[in-house]
Amino acid sequence: MPDSKNPNNKNDNEAIKKVTDLTEEVVKGLGFELVDIHFGQHGRQKIVEITIYNPGGSVGLTDCEKVSRELDSRIDLIADSLDFFHGPFLLDVSSPGIDRVLKSEREYKLFTGRKVEIKTKTNVGADPYGQHFTARLVHFGDETFKLSEIGPIQSAPTKSKNSKKHAANKVSQEPVKELKVALKQIIQIRLYPDLQKKFKEIAAENATEAVIDLSAEGSEEVDAKQNKVEVERD
Repeated sequence: MPDSKNPNNKNDNEAIKKVTDLTEEVVKGLGFELVDIHFGQHGRQKIVEITIYNPGGSVGLTDCEKVSRELDSRIDLIADSLDFFHGPFLLDVSSPGIDRVLKSEREYKLFTGRKVEIKTKTNVGADPYGQHFTARLVHFGDETFKLSEIGPIQSAPTKSKNSKKHAANKVSQEPVKELKVALKQIIQIRLYPDLQKKFKEIAAENATEAVIDLSAEGSEEVDAKQNKVEVERD
């Protein structure tokens, strides 16, 4: 089951389990993977935040909208029997974002094959790149990451003499091609954005921020930066 944060209430927990199972069914049925689901509350308004992933490509605004509409209609059928959904609630469906921080075993496995940026507590043998480097996530199991294509973090050029010397030292060492790193050594692991590819996708889709008016049942906002759709229900 995806990671979820939920209220400490028996009835709410029952509702959350039903909606989580329903969300998983809807998301998979539409060809996506459920990354995580978060239940919260702001004042009287309940909030359900859902993140979806497309293993075969990117998640666009229309994808978020498709999942949002289908899930909204399915939740509406069972909402009366679930205490958690009495009153207004906000349904938020979004993509993982191009530089999402990975936080669970589910995400480590879900994003296998993707390029990631890694920060470690100590030197883990990723020389000549130190404790901050990029890699391809090959496998996660037994609390250990298997990585390939170890490489440097791309940064803006600098005229500092010390940084030039540091760069020269890096080049002088033979790059590491494969590496195993224990989870306990990881400070942070996040998706490493291929910005050139992303810019091409944005240009192709002519993506812009927009606001879409729905029927009297609610309103829907679209955020092109993360590809997300919010539906507010009364």
